[in-house]
Amino acid sequence: MDDDGLRQKARAAIQSGRLPTRRPERTWGGRGSGAPCAICDVPVRRDDTELEIEFVAGGHAKVLHVHTKCFAAWELES
Repeated sequence: MDDDGLRQKARAAIQSGRLPTRRPERTWGGRGSGAPCAICDVPVRRDDTELEIEFVAGGHAKVLHVHTKCFAAWELES
C-alpha cells in the first residue's frame, strides 16, 4: 500500500476511535506476531518488524500491533 493510502487508513483509525492522537505510554519493537495491524488490518507477519504500542486510559492498558510503516503514517496524522 502506498503512503497516501496508509495515511488515509491512519486517519480513519483516529476518527473511529481505534487509535488516539497522543503518544503511546510504551512502545516495543520486534518480530511480527501475526496479529492484525491496528491501522491497515493486515497481519504483521513473522518476517516483518512489528511495533506494539500501549495506551493507558482509566487505569486500563490497551496494546496494539502495527507495522513500522503504518506507525509512521499514524504519527504523521496525529
